[in-house]
Amino acid sequence: MTSWMESATWALVIGGLGTAVLCHAIEVGAQEPIEPRAAPVQPGTVQPPPGPTQVEPSPGPAQPGTVKPGTTDPSATTPTPRTDQAIAEQQRREEQERMARAQRYREEHHHHGETYVAGFGGVTFGSTTTNMEGRGSALGTSIDNPSLSDSAVYGLKIGYFHPGRLNWLGLELEGFNSTPHMKESGGLPGTHLRLSTLGLNVIARKKLACRDRRDDREPDVRDARYWDTDDYSALHDNARCPIQVYAGVGLGVFFAETSNQFGRATDNGRAGLNALAGMKYFFNEHIALFAEYKFNYVDLKFDQNQMAGGPTAGLNGTYLINHVVGGLAFHF
Repeated sequence: MTSWMESATWALVIGGLGTAVLCHAIEVGAQEPIEPRAAPVQPGTVQPPPGPTQVEPSPGPAQPGTVKPGTTDPSATTPTPRTDQAIAEQQRREEQERMARAQRYREEHHHHGETYVAGFGGVTFGSTTTNMEGRGSALGTSIDNPSLSDSAVYGLKIGYFHPGRLNWLGLELEGFNSTPHMKESGGLPGTHLRLSTLGLNVIARKKLACRDRRDDREPDVRDARYWDTDDYSALHDNARCPIQVYAGVGLGVFFAETSNQFGRATDNGRAGLNALAGMKYFFNEHIALFAEYKFNYVDLKFDQNQMAGGPTAGLNGTYLINHVVGGLAFHF
């Protein structure tokens, strides 16, 4: 009896242990997640790695001043009338300022004539006379053509070049003085001669050694509507083209006076030829150094008393006079 009871007790213990193990296994199996069965992978495709599922946040209320993608801001497409007026006013003011700057530039650089003054000095050389003949009591006397002595010459000039496209053409007024005394020749004694010349010349010039023109206009006023086709400064061109050659010809008005042992004689206001050619070098747009050749052609007549109350004797002739001068000019 006792052995049966022990056998029954061990059977109950072993059954209880088996039941506990089986329940624990069932509980663990229920807690593990069941993986979904993967679909078959198609050839040429890559399956993304498994991971936690991303949950998109729900859209919240729109913030002021923000625009959703794919939509337009009504306030940007429909400006208020006050904003339109402010933009138009700003554009009008900017245009007025551009026009004012363009006008200031034109006033400083465009269509201004070029005036200059100059002083010069040099030498009168190689001058001669021709067609000499006696007058008065000396009429019919054989007179050789006397040569003229070399002398100093000095003078001043003022000129003006036209504006714009005619800036190569100008007018010049000059006056100079020299003393090319007549040398003794044949029956004519040596005679002091003072000759003053007033010349009105037409001048043409050519600018050389020019560098590229620099555009000093501001970038926002370089549009063609602000400018004429020949906007430039002649003075600026003097600095840009430092070498200028020129030539001129015009009327010369001569005032002559002679004196010797027999007395004095004058011949004033005689018209003749005054011609010149030269070259200028500009250090800047205002200051230039120049060298120049001049040529004068004039007929002069002198009548001279041989003694107080006595007969007069005179001399007619043509004077051919050469000058070489150099000087300094100021352009403005």
